[in-house]
Amino acid sequence: MNILVFGIPLREGMAGSVRVRNLLYPLVESKSAYLSNIYFALQADGIDDIGRTDELKIDLNLKNPFSVISYLYRSILFIRGRFSPTDRNIFYLYETPDIKTIFPLLYARFLGYKIVLDIVEDNSHAASFGGVINKFRIKSGAYILKNFQSLIDLNIVISSHLERLLLSYTNKDKVLFIPVTMDISKFTNTEFTKKEVTTLFYGGSFGKKDGLDLLLEAFEKVCEEHETLKLILTGKGENVADFNEFMSLVKASKFSDRIVYKGFIPSGEYQDLLNSCEVFCVIRDNSGAANTGFPSKLAEYLATGRAVIVSNVGDIPKYLIDKQNAILVQPENLSSLVSAIKYLIANPEQIDRIGAQGRLVAMNRFNNKIESQKLVDVLNGSI
Repeated sequence: MNILVFGIPLREGMAGSVRVRNLLYPLVESKSAYLSNIYFALQADGIDDIGRTDELKIDLNLKNPFSVISYLYRSILFIRGRFSPTDRNIFYLYETPDIKTIFPLLYARFLGYKIVLDIVEDNSHAASFGGVINKFRIKSGAYILKNFQSLIDLNIVISSHLERLLLSYTNKDKVLFIPVTMDISKFTNTEFTKKEVTTLFYGGSFGKKDGLDLLLEAFEKVCEEHETLKLILTGKGENVADFNEFMSLVKASKFSDRIVYKGFIPSGEYQDLLNSCEVFCVIRDNSGAANTGFPSKLAEYLATGRAVIVSNVGDIPKYLIDKQNAILVQPENLSSLVSAIKYLIANPEQIDRIGAQGRLVAMNRFNNKIESQKLVDVLNGSI
């Protein structure tokens, strides 16, 4: 099977890259598929263009007509060059098709690729856009997803809401539910040892739905009573305005000396960092965006075997029970979040106990090997 992944880098990258690697790399390891990759430079921090024939790095500025022409020309050449007349060809697009990706998708369809979408958000609930062009891109994605289903062979969805949404657009055999996944082999299962400093960890896109203002406020309140609390932040802001707004709050915090922003971290270092932290925060607001998707990092955090504080939104209660396998907090509720952090500081043994149960959830419900097999069965069968 020949799979061309379009839009995100495979060798490195943020949550989307991890999701696709978790699903597709087991296919490569079992020799069920081989991969190629077209990715955008804006999503390629830490990735050097080393001239590999199986990948293409694209610089695209929608405000620049010459950039758009170059992007389309190079993409079309690559898509055509990677097509195999003797294999099943899959065009795998992460996220909703939009004005940026629809023309390469149409060309791939024309050549004979099967079109697979991996849908992780409902764009109709987007709260932040980052400019007029990006707003048009996001809104066009919601329209295309609904009205161009005749071009799509399979929609992979990450949440129950998205499953219901896609089923309202197309047939059941064209919708596959796959939640977030993790590779358990990357996460050590060491016994928790209480440290002098308790570390809270957040990693992600710093979007409005991530509830970071509330997390910072809760962190500051707990710091008033506990001198051994620290906050680690990783990732990069997908929306520059949202990111800069939050980082200005971090700089202004009277506890800024206890907050460490590490930026984008390569995957190997990131895994080591996860395995060294005590408490993970998956905070969401109560917006439509938060309730219709699913936290991309949750499976990894659970897999560490440490306690995870997670907002009770969307599909969360389908998998997690408060104080059994995670600490559930009410969205946009400061006292709930403060109480959760204080509880784990006061009862450090719960970090290990709750974390151990959370790790079982990760292994049983978010196992990438199991979910990958579901995908390959569909790719080899109904599409």
